[in-house]
Amino acid sequence: MSFLKVFEVVSAGHSNWATAICIAMVLAVVALVAWALRLMQTANEKQEFSLMLAGCMVCSAAVGLALVMVITLAGPHAPLVHVFQ
Repeated sequence: MSFLKVFEVVSAGHSNWATAICIAMVLAVVALVAWALRLMQTANEKQEFSLMLAGCMVCSAAVGLALVMVITLAGPHAPLVHVFQ
C-alpha cells in the first residue's frame, strides 16, 4: 500500500493532529537513519569504532521509533486499523 493511500485514509477519517503526528514520526525516523548512516560513514573514514557503535545505537533508536509508530497507528483502536483489513 502506498504512502499516499495511507495518508488519504488518515486525513479523511480522522482529525488533522493524527496526520501531523504520523508525518512528524516518519520524518524523525528518516532523520535518525540519515544521521546513523553519516556517523557510520565517518567511522569508516576515520577508522573509529566508537562512531560505528554510535551509528548502530542511533539506527536502533530509529527502528524502535518506527516500531512504536506502527503499533500506535495500526493497533486495535488506531486510526489506520481499517487500512490493513
